[in-house]
Amino acid sequence: MKAIGRQVLAAATLLAIVGLGCAEEAERKGDHQIWFMGSLYDGATGQTLYDYEISLVSGTTMIRGKVDTNTGRYTLGPLPAWNDYAVTISAPYYRAFVSYNAGIAPPARPTTGTTITADDVYSANTTQTFNFDAYVFPQALVAPPIAVSITKADTSTTPIDGSIRLRPAGLSNIQDQAAGVSGQVWANDQDVLAAVISNDFTGGTITIPSEQLVYGVNYNVQVYNVPGYQPATSTVRAGAQESLIVNISTTASPLVMTGNTIAQCRPYGQSTNVVATAQVTFTFNAMIEDVTPATSGRGAEILDANLQVATALGSTLKSNLSTVVQERGTSFIVNGNTLSFSWNPSVGLNTITSGDTINSVTYNGLGSIILQPMGQPGLAKTLSSMMPAMASQVYCAN
Repeated sequence: MKAIGRQVLAAATLLAIVGLGCAEEAERKGDHQIWFMGSLYDGATGQTLYDYEISLVSGTTMIRGKVDTNTGRYTLGPLPAWNDYAVTISAPYYRAFVSYNAGIAPPARPTTGTTITADDVYSANTTQTFNFDAYVFPQALVAPPIAVSITKADTSTTPIDGSIRLRPAGLSNIQDQAAGVSGQVWANDQDVLAAVISNDFTGGTITIPSEQLVYGVNYNVQVYNVPGYQPATSTVRAGAQESLIVNISTTASPLVMTGNTIAQCRPYGQSTNVVATAQVTFTFNAMIEDVTPATSGRGAEILDANLQVATALGSTLKSNLSTVVQERGTSFIVNGNTLSFSWNPSVGLNTITSGDTINSVTYNGLGSIILQPMGQPGLAKTLSSMMPAMASQVYCAN
């Protein structure tokens, strides 16, 4: 009896294993195939193409399609349901084509007039066939270069440097969108994804070469990485435009002179025992820095080199020989949001004569002194452009 019991138990176990295997096989037996068919067209002329290769990649599997050289139509498959896939098309003398697509589900079960359940559908074998067309563009169809100018509101400041990006915003506008089945056109993601253009520019200009552009495609243009300025956007269509102007706006307020002591500027009468006369202070709406070119000796040297003085006895100023030493005795001091001028006659005059008096002091060359808000090179301005009536000098007289 024990032997018989063991035999029964073994048989039951075998049946359970076989039953489990059958259940797993039943779960796996659903084979859902997706097939594609369609035609390839010249995107510029709309003509059917006959000489091309088409393939499908899903995971690590690649499937080559068949092309009927008489009709130009292809067949491609099978693709297992639910799997994302890429379609690659290669045609002589045409741009590369790759289209990335989401997986397709098996057909939905009928909702009326049947007792079929969802489990029945997904364990059955199904086949679906879709018509998808595609368009490719000739390599010889080349857009002209696009010259891009990046401008700012204050044209008196120096040209700007930064970065620019052109991103395709869609398919070429000359592509014929008609298809055998409405909406079932494979888009060339090679044009949309791989054709992003990103470059740096200097001096406020850049030319996008022909070989980087896709004919007929609209590009979203973004200018960024310009110190002191907000990113700016625009659009351009390759093949339809050869130039583009992008205007950028600053992230800070423009530099403005909010006050000055020009009206109070007076030279002390005597030229002897005086170390600071003809003092004038300018106040601005932000902390400033002197960005006058170093080759000119900065603002301090511009002020010293262009100084004019008149005295009662006709004393003369020392010669201006150096770009780093203010031989004529001027003082140029930046302190926060203020700029101050003054003059030391005991340093700047060739001869100090007892009884001589200073009649006037004139600070010239203010159009060559350049200031900007601290850390904002895009907002640089000449001092004269912010002066009352845009004056290029300050005249101090008794």
